Amino acid sequence: MIMECHTLYRFDTEYSADSCEFNPVFNVLATGTYQVNKLDPESESPETERLGRIYLHNIDIEQLNKSASNQNKISSDNLKNGDDFENELAGCTKTGEDHNTGCHKTCAIECPAVLDLKWNLKEGTVLAAANAKGQLVLYRYEDSNKTLKIGEEKDICDGLALAIEWNLACDKIILSDSKGKVRVVDPNSSLEVLHEYECHGYEAWTCCFSAWDDNIIFSGGDDCCFNCYDVRMPGTAAKKNSKAHSMGVTAMISDRCKENQIITGSYDEKLRWWDERNLRSEVSSLEVGGGVWRIKQRPQGRLLVGAMHGGFCVVDEGQVVARYDEHKSLAYGADWVNDSLAATSSFYDHLLTLWSIS
Repeated sequence: MIMECHTLYRFDTEYSADSCEFNPVFNVLATGTYQVNKLDPESESPETERLGRIYLHNIDIEQLNKSASNQNKISSDNLKNGDDFENELAGCTKTGEDHNTGCHKTCAIECPAVLDLKWNLKEGTVLAAANAKGQLVLYRYEDSNKTLKIGEEKDICDGLALAIEWNLACDKIILSDSKGKVRVVDPNSSLEVLHEYECHGYEAWTCCFSAWDDNIIFSGGDDCCFNCYDVRMPGTAAKKNSKAHSMGVTAMISDRCKENQIITGSYDEKLRWWDERNLRSEVSSLEVGGGVWRIKQRPQGRLLVGAMHGGFCVVDEGQVVARYDEHKSLAYGADWVNDSLAATSSFYDHLLTLWSIS
C-alpha cells in the first residue's frame, strides 16, 4: 500500500541544503548548507570559496500534527472539485516565518560549507559538523536563546570532511573524508584522533559505528568498496566487499532493530541489507531509484531514504511504501521527526520541507 505524503512547511535556505538533523531532546531541527562562490566570475579559472550556513528551526510537534490532520481531512474529502481541493490544500502548506505552522527559524550562523551534521542525542546540547575546510566542529546548543555557539573545532583532514556519526554512547565520533580516510575521534579529549584508516582509493562518502559493538566501524567509498574495521586491529580493514556495489557506496546505517544487520546505499540506486559478520554478499536488496545519499531509521525499523535524483521515499519491510517528490533537485538531507513526520532538504533548489505520511 502506497501511503500519502503532505507538505506542512517550506523554507528557502538560500544556499544549497545537503543535511538536516532533528534533535528530539529539545525539538530542534538543524539544517546544513553548502555554496560554492566564484571570487572572480569573469576569470577563465576563477578561485572559489565554499560558504555555509547552519539554520535552527524550533519544531512544535503538536501543531504540526494538527496541520497534518487537516491535510488528511482535505485530501479524503471526495466532495470537493479539483480547483477547490488544490486551493484548500495549498492553504495548509506554509512558507517562511509563520509561527502558526509549528516550525519557525530561531538561528542562522555563517560557517564553512557544511557536508554533514549530527546531534549528540544523549544530551542534545552538542551538534557536530563536518565542513569543507576539513574540520570537525562541535557547536553548543543553548536552549535558553535557541542558538548555537562554537565549542571546539579541529583541522581533521587535508581534503573535505564528508560524513560523521556519533556512537550510541556519544563518546566517540567517526569521520570520513575526500582523501579516502576514516578516523575515530574522542569528542571529550580535544577531538583527539584515536584511530585512522586509509582504505579507500577515492572519496570515503560515508561511515558509521556498529549499533551493537563500538569496536566495529564501517565505511563506503567512491571506489565501490564497503569496508569493515575492528579498532582493536589498527591500520587495516578487517573485512571488505568491492564487488557488490556497481557504483560508489554513499550511505550506510547500522540497523538498531536487528542485531548484526547493516544497510548500505549506493549511486547504483539500491539499498542493500547485510549481515555484518559476513560481507561477501548482501542478504537482500531493493532498487529505490535515483541513487541513495541518506538513510534514516525509526525505532520500529521504517526507513527514510534520500534518493538524490529520485526524491525521497519511505521503506518498510523491504518495500517502498511512500514517495515524496516536492523537491525539484538532488534529495540529500533527511531525518525523522516522529513516526509520521519527516524533514528533508535538497541541493540546487535550496529547499527545506517538513511533511507528513498518512
